[in-house]
Amino acid sequence: MKKSILLLTTVLTGLGFLGATTQAKPAQASARYYWVKSINRPSLAYHAVSQRSAYIYNATHTQKLHNLKNYPRTTWYVSKSILMRSSYTGKKGVYYYVTNAAGTASGIVWRGYLTRGINPNATSGTTPSGDNGNSNNGNSGDNSGNTNGDASNGTDTNTTNSLSQELAGFFEGTVPNSQLQQIANEYPSFVGKYSNPDIGDEAFQVMVANKYKDTQQYMTFFFIGNSGKNNKEKQQQLKSGKISFKDYVNNVVYAANGNVSFTTFKNRLIGAYAFDKSSLNYGRGVVILEYPQQDQKSSNQ
Repeated sequence: MKKSILLLTTVLTGLGFLGATTQAKPAQASARYYWVKSINRPSLAYHAVSQRSAYIYNATHTQKLHNLKNYPRTTWYVSKSILMRSSYTGKKGVYYYVTNAAGTASGIVWRGYLTRGINPNATSGTTPSGDNGNSNNGNSGDNSGNTNGDASNGTDTNTTNSLSQELAGFFEGTVPNSQLQQIANEYPSFVGKYSNPDIGDEAFQVMVANKYKDTQQYMTFFFIGNSGKNNKEKQQQLKSGKISFKDYVNNVVYAANGNVSFTTFKNRLIGAYAFDKSSLNYGRGVVILEYPQQDQKSSNQ
């Protein structure tokens, strides 16, 4: 009898131990990776190193959001480097928080899947695969209405309007640069060319990547007023006078990024273009920032 009781006690104890072990596993699975530390980065351009399957995850690495192979022509902008630790193995790895140019796709991805620079596979007039469900009509040809409207407002590549100067002035401590300004002044010809201006943004980046191969990797681009989340609403508020141009830029550019401010880029070189109030594209623009030449080596990390 004593042996039976002892055996029963042993079995029940064993079952209790197994039950406790089973309950612990979901707790581990709910947090597969932990953030150890993170470093903010000023929207540096990267692209996938290959066409193979590689996933972009949510912040805790528990859900697959996007597959890099579906974005073969996309340039990704890194706003944060994150050191993460696996709750299973204890091993650490570096991940990047990335966003595409249109602001429609974002998440964390292992840094080994990306390399520095604008995507060389992007082609002007071609929709970046997977970037924007509404961009299929972007390669339907020129939008002569936009082109003519902006040309009649005095937009060209040799002059800088007052709103462009105001835009550059928001970035405190930056240094105006004639070459970057000349590049920025080419921006309107790309936006006006396509029925979907977001494709113009992408085509503009491709032009810069091809024309300035030695320095483009040190450039940071901010495209103002693309079709990303909340941008259209802010653009309407700007045009109706409900918010100032400075607040608009702050909301559209920085609220989406969340990691930088107007003072982040002190001592950087700058060029900027903004469509003026009389333009059909008022509310759109570009800011180009570049490390001074003496700092370019140290910034290439």
